[in-house]
Amino acid sequence: MEKNSEKKQPVVESQKEVDRIAAVRELIFGENMVQYSTEFADVYDQIKTLKDQTNKNLSESVTNIENKLADLESLMDHKFQDLNDDLDKKLADLDDEKTDRKKLGKALEKIALMLQE
Repeated sequence: MEKNSEKKQPVVESQKEVDRIAAVRELIFGENMVQYSTEFADVYDQIKTLKDQTNKNLSESVTNIENKLADLESLMDHKFQDLNDDLDKKLADLDDEKTDRKKLGKALEKIALMLQE
């Protein structure tokens, strides 16, 4: 039993010392610690506000970029379709020109045959 009381005695004394140090620290720095705590709380609030604003801005930027990409895709599809339509028209015109030459050739042959008769 004697050892138990000896072990408890230093623990109790060290706790008293810690309490004394805490009391002295509170006397010396107490007012400043409250001020520091308030300032840190303000800084943390500002950081949280800035973080929230940054996340909001990032989200808006992503949405904006997605919309612009969708618009660009639509524009590219439209331009591609226009180019395909123009190409089809040019090919059709080219076919018409060849057909007209053939018709002209046949008509000239008929005229030549008529003139020979």
